[in-house]
Amino acid sequence: MLKNDLLNHIASAGYNVGFGAKKTFATFDIVSKLPGWIGIISLAVSVLGLYMDEMSSKNISAIFIILSIGSLYINFYDGDKSKYEEAGKRQTDIFRKIERLYYDAKSESQPDSAKYIQELEVLMQDFDNSTITKQICGSNWYAHYKFYSELEKRWIEEQLSLTFWKDKFPNTLKIFLIIILGMVVFLICHRLNWI
Repeated sequence: MLKNDLLNHIASAGYNVGFGAKKTFATFDIVSKLPGWIGIISLAVSVLGLYMDEMSSKNISAIFIILSIGSLYINFYDGDKSKYEEAGKRQTDIFRKIERLYYDAKSESQPDSAKYIQELEVLMQDFDNSTITKQICGSNWYAHYKFYSELEKRWIEEQLSLTFWKDKFPNTLKIFLIIILGMVVFLICHRLNWI
């Protein structure tokens, strides 16, 4: 295997492991923090509703009822919260080992591909064993944010030539934004009696 192909292979594995770690941590963060934030905001709006009529409308009440139902969904994950934290830590450790493997291979003029692939396979097996497949809704978008803003991954970006729109912006978010844009255009056209 050529050196560049080996480096690409290691960087691809690093991307998968790093993103997996951040997705696991995203689920942990959502389960740990979001219900508390929903509670605090609901309480603040309720208090404001005591003296501001605008804050006690049916629309606002309906929104907070929906958010409370969302909190119930989130609570299904609460019992496994520590598993997500431990898996995220383990996967982050594997990510760092893959990064060291990448730089070791990069520093050699003629790296022994078989040796590096064998080491990578051991790390990937460890990653597979630590993976939790059940992730909370929204963790993919949050994981993109966490991966590209919190993790030192310049080596992956450079090796794999990652771009913003193609790689860093979630495809499901693209679809969601296109649907929202389509709805806005439709509503504007409808208001202007173009439709």
